[in-house]
Amino acid sequence: MIINLQEKCLASKKKEFFYGAKLNKAIQDVYLGLCFLEPRESKRNVGPGKGHEEILFLTEGKIKISIKDDDIILNAGEVYFIPDGSKALLENLTEKRCYFIVAGGHTKRHAH
Repeated sequence: MIINLQEKCLASKKKEFFYGAKLNKAIQDVYLGLCFLEPRESKRNVGPGKGHEEILFLTEGKIKISIKDDDIILNAGEVYFIPDGSKALLENLTEKRCYFIVAGGHTKRHAH
């Protein structure tokens, strides 16, 4: 199964699209998402659900990640790990659309 992640992401009202077990039953433990933030967009809630962990890779731009009591600045080309069940708020610090990729997986095998 081939899916154009970019087309699906751009067409999504949520500004994100994930490819994983919900679309392809052969996938058991991982997923990949393409997401974007509009210029200066803030308070975007992201993060894995319980039993999942994610790595966020910023492909372009500069964002602030607020997680618990920490604020982290992420620049294009950098990655940040979001642990099991944690939630983060993202803020685009630029005047351009920022794209990021989310790679995630199960911390313990389970079905969706």
